[in-house]
Amino acid sequence: MKLPLIDAIWRVRGEVLIDPALSPDEAFARLDPLLRTAGTTLNVAGSTLTYAKHNPAAQDKLATFTRGNMWVERVGAEAVLRFDLFSHALLLCFLAPLLFLGFAQLAIAINDWEKAGAEVSEKAKDDAKPKPVKKLNPVDEFLGAPAPEDPSKKKDKKKDEGRHSPDKGYFMAGLFALIYLVGRWLEPWLVRRRLRAALAGPPPAI
Repeated sequence: MKLPLIDAIWRVRGEVLIDPALSPDEAFARLDPLLRTAGTTLNVAGSTLTYAKHNPAAQDKLATFTRGNMWVERVGAEAVLRFDLFSHALLLCFLAPLLFLGFAQLAIAINDWEKAGAEVSEKAKDDAKPKPVKKLNPVDEFLGAPAPEDPSKKKDKKKDEGRHSPDKGYFMAGLFALIYLVGRWLEPWLVRRRLRAALAGPPPAI
C-alpha cells in the first residue's frame, strides 16, 4: 500500500536533464566524485545506481540524503537522470515538532494536576482564620521602613512558583516545523543543482 503524501515527508524525487549522448555508465562516472565519499557505498546495476551513506561527514554535499536510487531514462530525443532519495534528517525534523508538542501538553497536564491538589489543600484551610496584616509602629513608619508583606499576597506568589510553562515546548515545535519546511524546499533544489553541475562537468580522468 503506497501513501504518497506520507512518503513525501522524507523522500525527494525529481529529474535532471542530461546530454543525450551520455550513456548511463558515463553519467554515473561524472557523478562518482560527488557520491564517492567516506562512509558511502555504491552499487551500479545496468542503468541504475544505488547508494547508501553511513555516518556521512558534514562536508558531504549529499549528507542530508542517506540513501537513494538514480537511473537514466530516454524521453524521446532527450535523456534524464531521475532520482529517488531518502532523508533521515527531514524525517527527524518532521517528527521533532510532535515530540515538543507532547512535552507542552505534558506540562499543561502537570499544571492541572498540581492545581487540583492545591485547590483541595486550600479548601482544607478555608476555615482557618486569615493572618492579620502587621502594621508598622509610628516610629518605623516615620523613618520610612517598608510595610510588612501581606500574607495573602505571599501565598499567591508561592502558588505561581514552580509552574511548568508549555511555552518552550511550543517554541521548539515551531522552530523545528520551520526548519522542516525550509529544508523540504531547499534540499531538493540543492540536489538538482549539484547533480546538474556534476553532469555538466568534464569526464573524470582515467
